[in-house]
Parts: sequence; structure tokens; C-alpha cells
Amino acid sequence: MNYRHRLLIRMRPVIRFVKFRVLHIDDSPQRIARGIAVGFFIAYLPVLGLHMLLALILAQLIRGNKALAVMAVWICNPFTFVLIYYPCYRLGRMILPFFREKPQVELDQIHALLDQTLSFNYMLVHFFTVDYWKQAAAVFAQIGLETCIGGVILGAIVAKIGYWITYYFVIGYRTRKHSRRRPKTV
Repeated sequence: MNYRHRLLIRMRPVIRFVKFRVLHIDDSPQRIARGIAVGFFIAYLPVLGLHMLLALILAQLIRGNKALAVMAVWICNPFTFVLIYYPCYRLGRMILPFFREKPQVELDQIHALLDQTLSFNYMLVHFFTVDYWKQAAAVFAQIGLETCIGGVILGAIVAKIGYWITYYFVIGYRTRKHSRRRPKTV
């Protein structure tokens, strides 16, 4: 069994979910694509704990599919946290010196901050304590502005790409599905 085959077997639940839960939603392709785009955009913003609420509000404002917006936000989760926010930080760090000077936080320092304050185990145990939120505020004070700036830019890019891919994927799927149902004339 080659690598591609094993990957497809592991991705089967995701593919089935997309096929039966996303593509069969009784909504327009534009609303479906807007919902996905909203979720992707909000996922790149460093507003931990507010992602789903912001996705619902923004999806309501731009008339996107709210359920898909909330589902798409979950591309940012404890497993993908660093993969999403570190590029946001780096981009924001490149842009911010044009406006003001701030000492740079190195990758090792970010890993230490994430391991200490924002690790899944630490959050699970200390999430409802005052000390945790003080530490989280200190982390945000160190890298928050850069991450916000980079998150808005990268989130907008990913949202635009996600919108067009979703839109054309839904249109193509529905066209193929409709052509299969049409009776063949002889």
C-alpha cells in the first residue's frame, strides 16, 4: 500500500463529512463560500475563546452560512495553533517596523511562551484561574499586535482563496450531480 492510498484512507472521514455535510447543505453556493471564508478569516485572528462568536456575528453580517463559518474556524485548534499564528507574527513583525520600533521576540521565546501558558495541558488545568489570564495577557502584550496585523492580512488572503475554491467546488459538484440525475434521451 503506497503513501497516497494510506493518506486517502485516513482522509476518508473528512471527505465523507465534506461531501454529506457541506456539499448537501440547502443553501446557495455564495452563502456556503462566504461562511467558509468567514471561518478562515476569523481563525487567523488571535482572539482565543472568541472565534466561534465572532464567526457567527460576521457570517450574519455578510449573509454567509453560519454553521459552516463556525466549523471552518476550527482549522485553528491546539494542534495547528503554532502553524497558523507564527507566520502571522512574522508577517506582522515585518510590517510593524514601518510604523514603530519594538524588540523582536525570537522563535525560541515564542515556543517557551506557548509551552508555558498556551499549551493544551496547561490550559486544561488552569483555564479558569486568574493567574492563567494574567499570563495570557502578558503573552499577548509581547506578541499580540504583530500577530493581529499578520493575522488580518493572512486571514484575508486565506479567506479569499477559501471562498473561490469552495464556490467553484460546490458549483462543480452540483452540476455533476444534476447531470447524473437528468434522464438520458435516446
